[in-house]
Amino acid sequence: MSKQYNLYLGRETWEQLANIHRYGYSASTVFSDFLDGCLSSLLSLTDNLQHPDIFDKLKSNKLTGKYEEQYMKLIEKYPENKTGEIGNRPADYFAQAWGCLLKETWQSQEDILGEIFMAKISFGEHGQFFTPFNIADMMTKLLHSPEEMKPGEKVCDPACGSGRFLISYGQLNKEAHLYGVDLSPECAKMTALNMWLFDLDTDIYHGDSLAMKYFRVWKIRRGGYIYESAITETSPSPTSIKKTLKAQAE
Repeated sequence: MSKQYNLYLGRETWEQLANIHRYGYSASTVFSDFLDGCLSSLLSLTDNLQHPDIFDKLKSNKLTGKYEEQYMKLIEKYPENKTGEIGNRPADYFAQAWGCLLKETWQSQEDILGEIFMAKISFGEHGQFFTPFNIADMMTKLLHSPEEMKPGEKVCDPACGSGRFLISYGQLNKEAHLYGVDLSPECAKMTALNMWLFDLDTDIYHGDSLAMKYFRVWKIRRGGYIYESAITETSPSPTSIKKTLKAQAE
């Protein structure tokens, strides 16, 4: 029997997602779609900011582009959005969950997504149990004293989980550039969202650090910008990695 973890943080966010779960969708499907929906929305906003008519689009709530199409395709997976009462549809609960996530993250300054994932999705099994906040904070402080931290410093977590060490380091050195990698796509997406929520300058990879295989990267830039790209060279050579890091540093 799976061990149940009490959800102390993220309770309000999960209550909204649980409303979708009650329609008969699995908790893992709802949570995964929540991650994808949030990322698609943020990517769509960044993508549309380059258009001169962005303010008109925001007023009319008519963003365009591939990320907006991705979001609408995700919403179409839930037929209740067409038949349900406004305010009680999956799309409404997703939007309300996002609002709760923003609020709970701001109030706690903690990793809300990781808490929900452990308590309601993984139950801490198969290695999906993340380092407690106080331990992550302690290890971060042991890594560097505040006096040693410099603007633009590069820090990498090759198995970032939901991004707790990166959050801890970013809270101590807001001017650092952070890199994270995780083999789990859900973990990589949680970290990417957390980096946006904490307004940290980061590159987050879905990939295998040991095999040096990378599939996708989310680049989060301070001020609320986020970019995504697939990595076609799944097993880059040390030379190409060096060139990539050098280009990112310039």
